[in-house]
Amino acid sequence: MDLNPNPNIIPFDDTYILYDSDDPLSFICAYLSLFPILILTFYLSWFITTREMEACIMAAGQLCNELINNVVKNKIRQPRPPHPELVSSFQRDTLRSGYGMPSAHSQFMGFLTMYMLLRVTYNWAGLSSVKKHVGASAVFGLGVCVCFSRIYLKYHSLEQVLVGWCFGVFNGAGYYAVVGLLREMGIVQWVLQWGIMRWLYVKDSWNGDAEKTLKSEFETWQRRSCANGIRNKKVD
Repeated sequence: MDLNPNPNIIPFDDTYILYDSDDPLSFICAYLSLFPILILTFYLSWFITTREMEACIMAAGQLCNELINNVVKNKIRQPRPPHPELVSSFQRDTLRSGYGMPSAHSQFMGFLTMYMLLRVTYNWAGLSSVKKHVGASAVFGLGVCVCFSRIYLKYHSLEQVLVGWCFGVFNGAGYYAVVGLLREMGIVQWVLQWGIMRWLYVKDSWNGDAEKTLKSEFETWQRRSCANGIRNKKVD
């Protein structure tokens, strides 16, 4: 009995991850493989809550990086490593390439790691060196874990992961330089003057300190709460 009469109905492979149910590490790796999607979701949440232009810029960079990965995969056409449980139709006839070289997950995390390292080093001057090192180490460690998960789950070989990581690092550094140039030329500021950007209250705190911003918001809330408390006492 054919349970799927429509051959066009296929699983969404970005979240369709096979793992060994008897292996706890395999289970953890399955979740690690979902981090690129969670990070893209974070970009959207970041923009909605803060209306920061940087969220859109980083998301656009990641999407361009993904497009480059798809093009390179279809040029190299290197198959994924042998995987007896992985169906041969994985990502076949979809918008994503089913080839393995380079690893898209590794390229995604390489891009994120390099871009964030440059961002923290050169644009968050208010952070202490300890916090910079902790943040950089956390991002790098997460990237390594995601890369490891792709090898452990047998979706990619070590070579495919290393090449993907290097591609991502190169793209992240290049994108950071291009965005910096666009800011110097005033292109980003020009975009912020568009009507839709004003309507959405989009801003660009590129050189701002995230910690100070949170602190200033907290202090503003405290002053407002104190002021309301004083007014309520006067009314009583």
